[in-house]
Amino acid sequence: MQPLFSLTVGRLLKCGGLAGVFLGASLGILGCDTVPTPERSLQPPTVANLHVVPDSVVPTALPPEQVGDSTVQVPLQLEAQATDPDGTVARVVFLIEPASAPQATLSGTLPALPDRPQHWYGGGFALSLPLADEIYTVRVFAIDADSLASNQVTGQVRVVAPDSSSPAASSQLP
Repeated sequence: MQPLFSLTVGRLLKCGGLAGVFLGASLGILGCDTVPTPERSLQPPTVANLHVVPDSVVPTALPPEQVGDSTVQVPLQLEAQATDPDGTVARVVFLIEPASAPQATLSGTLPALPDRPQHWYGGGFALSLPLADEIYTVRVFAIDADSLASNQVTGQVRVVAPDSSSPAASSQLP
């Protein structure tokens, strides 16, 4: 005695292609399980307490070795606090954008500061900036281990060009 299922399959296959298509579609639909997606309440990291030092650069107040004919050397210190309520902060990213040319962005990552408690990240950078009135926007955000991005915190660095009465500026006049 043959099982009922094999007899039915044999008869359907003998009846032609349409029955076979119907059987295949039926088995395909009946064979699929829908597994509910797990509920994940992932939370992005948070960045706060950005410190930008210095927040303004006045070339006439700097040592002469930091001021060139057309550039100023700025030792910039950035620090921010980044936390992830449900995981690990993978990296903290900074961007420095001049207001006059936002496409000329400098970027990098801030390492964790082991000597500071409560998830502080930061570092010092030597920047060579044009000797012109300019405001630079500093943006800092974090990415966590789940690839979620945090909020952005912003700060500014302003370079104040010397006025025309200073010796450096008057020597550049025609």
